[in-house]
Amino acid sequence: MTVTIMVDGKKSGRTYQGIGGVTSNGMTKLLYEYPENQQKDILNFLFRPKFGASLQMLKVEIGSDANGTGGTEPSHMRSETDYDITRGVGLRMAQDAKQRSKDILLDAIRWGTPSWLTDNERKYRYYLNFLKGAKDIFGLDFDYLAPDENEGDYSIDWVVDVLRPGLDRDGFSKVKLSGADSTEDWNIAPIIEGNADLKNSLAAITRHYKQDSPQSLKECGLPIFNSEDLAPFRNKFSFALDMAYKIIRSYASGKMVQYVMHPVIEAIYDNVPYTCKSILLAANPWTGHYEIQPSLWVVAHFTQFIQLGWHYIDSACYSSVPYSYLTLQDSRTQDVSIIVLNRSEAIVNFEVRLENISASCLHVWLTDEDQQFIQKKDIRLIDNKVCFSLVPKSICTLTTTTGQQKGHAEFDIPKEMQFSLPYHEDFNSYELGKQPKYTIDQSGAFEISTGGKDGRQCLKQVLVNSQKPIDWERRPTPLPYTILGGQELTNYKVSFDFCMEEMPERDYVGYVLLGARCNHASLTCDIPECYNVRLYHNGRWFLSCGQIVLAAGRVRDFSLCTWHELAMCCEQDKISAFYNGTVLATIVDQSIPSGNSVIGSGYNIVKYDNFKIEKTGNLPETCRRYSLCADGIEKTGKWTEVGNAADNYYRTLLRSSEKGDQIAFAFTGTALSLIGVVDAESGKADIYIDKGKVATIDCFSTSKMFRRSLFSIHGLESGVHEFRLVVSGVHQDDALGSNINLNAIELIGGLVLSDCSSG
Repeated sequence: MTVTIMVDGKKSGRTYQGIGGVTSNGMTKLLYEYPENQQKDILNFLFRPKFGASLQMLKVEIGSDANGTGGTEPSHMRSETDYDITRGVGLRMAQDAKQRSKDILLDAIRWGTPSWLTDNERKYRYYLNFLKGAKDIFGLDFDYLAPDENEGDYSIDWVVDVLRPGLDRDGFSKVKLSGADSTEDWNIAPIIEGNADLKNSLAAITRHYKQDSPQSLKECGLPIFNSEDLAPFRNKFSFALDMAYKIIRSYASGKMVQYVMHPVIEAIYDNVPYTCKSILLAANPWTGHYEIQPSLWVVAHFTQFIQLGWHYIDSACYSSVPYSYLTLQDSRTQDVSIIVLNRSEAIVNFEVRLENISASCLHVWLTDEDQQFIQKKDIRLIDNKVCFSLVPKSICTLTTTTGQQKGHAEFDIPKEMQFSLPYHEDFNSYELGKQPKYTIDQSGAFEISTGGKDGRQCLKQVLVNSQKPIDWERRPTPLPYTILGGQELTNYKVSFDFCMEEMPERDYVGYVLLGARCNHASLTCDIPECYNVRLYHNGRWFLSCGQIVLAAGRVRDFSLCTWHELAMCCEQDKISAFYNGTVLATIVDQSIPSGNSVIGSGYNIVKYDNFKIEKTGNLPETCRRYSLCADGIEKTGKWTEVGNAADNYYRTLLRSSEKGDQIAFAFTGTALSLIGVVDAESGKADIYIDKGKVATIDCFSTSKMFRRSLFSIHGLESGVHEFRLVVSGVHQDDALGSNINLNAIELIGGLVLSDCSSG
């Protein structure tokens, strides 16, 4: 079978308005802690025209200090009188993008809501000051603005009676409004035909995670945007092609003329929600290492060949599960570009026929799993027709344009290295009001302040309970904490000096928190999954693993407005907490074998100084983590991949309940942990090391917990060892099933060998 693509240059469709991405929720923060050279290259790969992803629009979060998914974007106004437009990194990225691509479109939207926005007058001031600050301080003019909460409520009266006339009056008449960024339905779309004022106030209809639209909307006269959709998951090339399919389908089926991926970059730790998806990974700022994902070059198949203002040729736009194609034309030059996608397992033959287009040949660029963005031999047109075959699982672009390139970094990409110890931060090298490096706020606002222990600067959690933002509709914001440091740290001591101020409200119960081995920050309002010590303003303390209290007591000499010290030490399965150098408690627990550090508090003012992460004894301080899909790990039986949830490392989870199913590998190292999920449907398995049975594990738990150590062993002799897990197919009486759920292996002092056998 041959698929025919008819390209008629006289049958132009709607106007193309770009492919871009979202910077929000702290997911860009680590980028701006990269060395200057690598930071420059990364931004070029994202935004420089005809170089890399060459993104054509950028959507910025209007900060509120609420957690929108994986972190917070600081608010530019925390009260009616507070104002600092330089907080956060969103506008800085927009400025950097604009410097590289002067035609890039800018959009803005908020997730949470500052608590003081109690009426439309205050709400308008909040939006107006964002636009003014963006223009006055960063030199940015926004093209679009979403009037209300991301995927939340939408007020028509606010748009028609307040926001649109206010912007027109105050010098921002060119800022276009859109709506309603919903995931549930088309929201305001059915209303606009009966509401002329609303329709006249809007410049586009927006929807998230949807690639088709009703016919009535297509005929409404306003452009339609897919204003947020998934960036590809990192662990499979097929996800990159899925994104290409969504881009094509958004127009072929939905007549959507803009596609926006979330996030634009993954510059955040992958133990927070909604990670392991990106076109570029940049989460190693201490070395400058970054990784360009194959999906970046899939995006380039669109953005390097079609430009803002081009027109779709509807007859040459089509989407189906096995193959799809999208065609656009520059009405000024008559240049044409055809993007063709083959997601099937078979070769697909295509015939392209050009009508009312003058061309002698088509330039061809190809991407598959083995090679990305490679220019192939030109195809000459014979009788305005070309025939070609597209290999399975690939995408290609045929074009009359030139000037594209597979850009290369100007500076070397450093090797990935784990976070090195010792690490000491006194917070004296930053501007006041800024966030220190390597921190990812999940709630609250941790900023540089005066009044450190030595009289200089310190870190300060500045939000009080009355300033707690109104949550984004899709997730609660937890009590304040920030995550920092290497995710593969395992044996280490972490400490800081702290000063807890008087409680902001008389009845408020405040505390300070120090955490170690943070391996999972869930979507709940709970503190993260880590070992943590919390000291309350009345002297009560709790040592916990996540939410589970392991020890508790009271210190008698604690006082507010005085500097004290908290410390935690993790040595294999021994966890200790210290206050002013005295041991509060030592417990034995192996639930969480690795992770980074946490600084936290309630919604009360706490200052922190002399933050340290140090080695402990002679134990190795880092582990090496492997996905169960890594080379050298042998799986026998009926193991199945059961999901791509970000709760799991690498968005992978292998499951079996069949007696006798096995996981086996050879490894070197002195310690090993097997990471997976415990829940009410889990059962038992036997563990063998060097052919001898060493344990039977029971993965049952009344509460579902992710990234837990199902088995850990320390003190192995140096050399090669063999590991084998055998599913028992049995469970305890209270369990609802016999599942074993696995998603990672952690090794200390060694690595998985590629020549493992099942023994």
